[in-house]
Amino acid sequence: MKKFLPLHLAIFSIALFCGLVLQHEWHLRNSQSIYVELAPVDPRSILQGDYMALNYELHFEGDTEAKRVEESGSQNKKITALEKSIQDQAHLLSYVQLDDQRRVIQTSLDKKHLKTGPETSARLVLKNPSNRLQNLYPAANSFMFAEGLELCYRNAKYAEIKVKENGQALLADLVDQNLKSLNCESQKKWAQGS
Repeated sequence: MKKFLPLHLAIFSIALFCGLVLQHEWHLRNSQSIYVELAPVDPRSILQGDYMALNYELHFEGDTEAKRVEESGSQNKKITALEKSIQDQAHLLSYVQLDDQRRVIQTSLDKKHLKTGPETSARLVLKNPSNRLQNLYPAANSFMFAEGLELCYRNAKYAEIKVKENGQALLADLVDQNLKSLNCESQKKWAQGS
């Protein structure tokens, strides 16, 4: 029995990995798309190659009425009530207001602060790595791409995010101002065999 333990562990690991891949593929195919405006930065890493650090425009303006400035004890820095409410939470459930093209026009941590109107709303889980409002992001905060496609990906204006009903999100694609895929990978000559 002990000699088969490594085989059982290997089979279990492969099955677990395949299950995770299938779960993410199902999420990409069966979830609704929303589009979050980008303020991208294009760095280059020696180890990672080309990638785009993504900064999202989440439009938290709906919570401005709830913001008030407070003094933080010994640090003497100003913290808004909204920033204080996100302290020490790795993930935050937020609500986003969408326009008729499913672009995010407002984000709030409280659904009551969303504007009313014909637009729709959705849940969106945000990651909070540094307890700062400016650093909140859905799905991923970077996008890796093949070397030599930087000029194409500079045209990205929105991130296409696939969102489940519970707010869990996956980054699906980067799109232009008309919400059309950039198709940058098809522009790479080596990918076409020439």
